Amino acid sequence: MSETTPKTAPATAWQALDHLMAKARTADSEQALWFIVANETATLLPYRSALVFTLHDGTPMLGCASGLTSVDRRSAFGSWSEQVIKALMTSLPETHQFTARDVPAELQAAWLEYWPQTVHVYPVPSSTGEVLGVVVYVTEDQWPAAGSDILGALHQVHGLCLQHLRAQKSPLDFLKKVVDGRNLKTRKFLFRGLAAFILILFLPVRQFVVVPAEIISLDAIAVTSPVDGIVSELMVKPNQMVQKGDVLVRMDATAIRNRLESARQALEVSRAEYLAGAHRAFVSHDKTAEAGVLKGRINERLAEVAYLEDQQSMLDIKASRDGVVVYGQENDWIGKPLTAGQRIMELADSTQVGVNAWVPVADAINMRSGEPIQVLLYASPLSPLKATIEQASYQASKSPEGVAAYRVRATLTSQDPVRLGLRGNAKIDGDWVVLGYFIFRRPLVSVRQWLGI
Repeated sequence: MSETTPKTAPATAWQALDHLMAKARTADSEQALWFIVANETATLLPYRSALVFTLHDGTPMLGCASGLTSVDRRSAFGSWSEQVIKALMTSLPETHQFTARDVPAELQAAWLEYWPQTVHVYPVPSSTGEVLGVVVYVTEDQWPAAGSDILGALHQVHGLCLQHLRAQKSPLDFLKKVVDGRNLKTRKFLFRGLAAFILILFLPVRQFVVVPAEIISLDAIAVTSPVDGIVSELMVKPNQMVQKGDVLVRMDATAIRNRLESARQALEVSRAEYLAGAHRAFVSHDKTAEAGVLKGRINERLAEVAYLEDQQSMLDIKASRDGVVVYGQENDWIGKPLTAGQRIMELADSTQVGVNAWVPVADAINMRSGEPIQVLLYASPLSPLKATIEQASYQASKSPEGVAAYRVRATLTSQDPVRLGLRGNAKIDGDWVVLGYFIFRRPLVSVRQWLGI
């Protein structure tokens, strides 16, 4: 490493000292201060290199080196130099010049490999005398006798600057400043602000909650599968207007048709057996009872055929009234096996449009029937819709989002047509409360749950 010499040194040592002190006071961080110590001190006294060690719980740690932007503490030199400074700490600040004989034997072998015979070591003290750091100057030149005193004064300034940078303001500092009788103006503004804040907390506001909402039909009936089977074809498209009697869904008839054909053949067999049995009963009086059993079997087959014919007639699911068909995608249903009573779609009355909202239990407020709500749809956020609560459930149930919530149904008061299925947010108003309760209601609930009171 080449010797660090000043490029533009002041005229005298005292000017250089004043220049370095001023520069140390301008440091805005601990790292910037150590950089000044390691590199700018060359304007005062020449040296080959300088090393800065910071102390953490009494343990020296290599933090900066002259001519380098960063240092590696884990290197062989970094680890060795930290051990050397730890060994020399007991001799500071009485002694500033050290040789290899001043360190333990296991550290002496590498001394001449890294450093010359003598190095200069100076502590960086705080205002109370506590050592905050250590600076090592490596030089072969002989320093003047006054150099030690000048460096000691400089590092005292460095210690004060470092102490200022490390100062952590206590949360009680502000309170100490407030209660200080000499700070009457600060106390006056603080008390006025505190009084204004308390008064603001007592302002009356309307409690409200904003929840997801959807436009629905208030008069909708479910279209379900009347029999077990597989969906063969959907005859209508989503949101299609249909008339009463229109076919909505066509179920696959293969299974029922085969069962019906088998039942009819079994009926013919039973009839043939009955005729044979009746002939035997005419010939022999002992066969009369057998003819009665065969007659009952025919009635059983007739009932089975009638049942299957009735089921076959229900394979075409028809609309029970006029309305709009509401369901998801057509491909989700084609070929899907269904059980009797399973919902397929809804048949909604598009003239009776309302709002369906789910209020999570954690956000629930006092919701009354007849109270107005405001609906902001994603499709038209600048045109809010007015609605009136028709029903608010008392029992929480699982919402489509999978959370426990109360269901709220509301009737739109606007006569403008709104498409079913549109989504947005509903603003539901509650009781009048003070602003403090409105702000701290949720935190109070969390605290009570945590404390168990």
